[in-house]
Amino acid sequence: MKIFKFSKKRIIKVATGLLSASLILLSPISALAAIRVPLDTSIESDRDAGTELFDTRCFYKNVLPLDISLSNGGNTSTLHDEKYSTSVSLAEGTKITVKSDTKMHGIYVIWDSHIKEWTLTVNGNDYTYGKYGYLHEYIELPEESNEVVITVPAPNNDAEKNLTSARVSDIIAFADDNLPEWVQVWEPTLSEADFLVFSTHSDDEHIFLGSILPIYQAERGCRVQFAYFTQHWAGEKIREHEKLNGLWLAGAKYYPILGNFPDAYSTTYEGAAQTINEDEAKLFLTRCIRETHPQVVVTQDVNGEYGHGQHIFMTANVIKAVEASKDSSYDEQSVNEYGTWEVPKFYIHVYGDNRTEVDMRSPLTAFNGKRGIDVARQAYLCHQSQQWCDFTVDDYGPYSNASFGLYSSTVGEDEAKNDYMEHLVSYDEQEAIKQAEEEARLEEEKQRAEEEARLKAEAEANNQNENPKEDKKESSLSGIEIFIIIAIVVLVLASGGFVAYLIVQNNNKKKRRRKRRRR
Repeated sequence: MKIFKFSKKRIIKVATGLLSASLILLSPISALAAIRVPLDTSIESDRDAGTELFDTRCFYKNVLPLDISLSNGGNTSTLHDEKYSTSVSLAEGTKITVKSDTKMHGIYVIWDSHIKEWTLTVNGNDYTYGKYGYLHEYIELPEESNEVVITVPAPNNDAEKNLTSARVSDIIAFADDNLPEWVQVWEPTLSEADFLVFSTHSDDEHIFLGSILPIYQAERGCRVQFAYFTQHWAGEKIREHEKLNGLWLAGAKYYPILGNFPDAYSTTYEGAAQTINEDEAKLFLTRCIRETHPQVVVTQDVNGEYGHGQHIFMTANVIKAVEASKDSSYDEQSVNEYGTWEVPKFYIHVYGDNRTEVDMRSPLTAFNGKRGIDVARQAYLCHQSQQWCDFTVDDYGPYSNASFGLYSSTVGEDEAKNDYMEHLVSYDEQEAIKQAEEEARLEEEKQRAEEEARLKAEAEANNQNENPKEDKKESSLSGIEIFIIIAIVVLVLASGGFVAYLIVQNNNKKKRRRKRRRR
């Protein structure tokens, strides 16, 4: 048997080669792990915080026991098992019958695929839901019932290609409107957003953009619309649920806009462009801006934070889209549908040296005293599938989620450097101002009308007080006029009497003449 001998130099060379190969293969993982920065122990998050609300297991509480059956006779054990990671594929037209001994006030359907509009039958009446394509959809029943029937719709293949059936993960029911925190009651995409925030992937919204929702949506009541560039249906569909859970926990109200570009790791713009068409990316981002008419657009680092090519790619195309959105010659379809839009303020994560940084350490009333950084960290824990990356969510260091540079502005430069809404008035405040102005205008018109009515009434009263005297004066007769009238009457009467006397005398004469003739 031949014995192979290796010199020390050769062994080192081989070992070095294997190590290099390993680093190349693990480079994406290494890049992800590299985001970790020294922790501030004064605000170190509890790794278990929030998981009882939004884990891959929902740990449903205060829900009704249900009897669920399928018209095809299939197994329904996964439809109430408290797991987003399990689901049932059902053909179009399949009926899901949900029964409860206690009357159901509302149901919560967690789909596991994009679906089209679907039918819910309650007490023999059909109702249509799914208009906005919510993956997690709560429905307050139009009438309480012990039984409802869901008719499964056709799948929506916009995100998942060649999908032949719809998937349902869980169905939960409630006896009243006292809903647990984890039930998401979404509102439709905004047409007038104070913030439009572009997140490349599910979880970037908390790691890099985590100051927006807790501070501006939950605490200050601004309208915040998130838009995701990529989708995760191809390999990690659980992340589609995690993104909704994290958004909801952080204070979101409006259902996110969901892009359809594949999630693929790269380290350069060119690498990302191999899986995503540049023209399609610019078009999608421009339409997001035109549809939502944002006052502030926020996006990720031009350098991709830790060097992620898709972050770089998305931000570069957001910059193009901000310009394109005000160009009436670009994309006639969205111009006709939404109009053009010039973005008042555009921020990029950790851009430049003269940055605006919001306070993430002050207690927030909306979260019972929790700080913004605490909320962002807890929301990130909703992304259970990504905890292996060991990302750090913080408001300091090279990836601070509270630090943004003003890339462009139509309302002037930031002065205080602590508010992304500086020099702007939120849409709600604008509406309140308009309403107050309209109420003031109506009140002014009312007062003017009342004053005019009062003056008119006074004028009429004065006329009534003056006119009767004149009429009396005009209609009254003087003493001479009365004497003349009486004299005329007397004269007429006397004349009549005299005429009568003459007639009588004349008749008497005729009678005497007749008598003489007879003699």
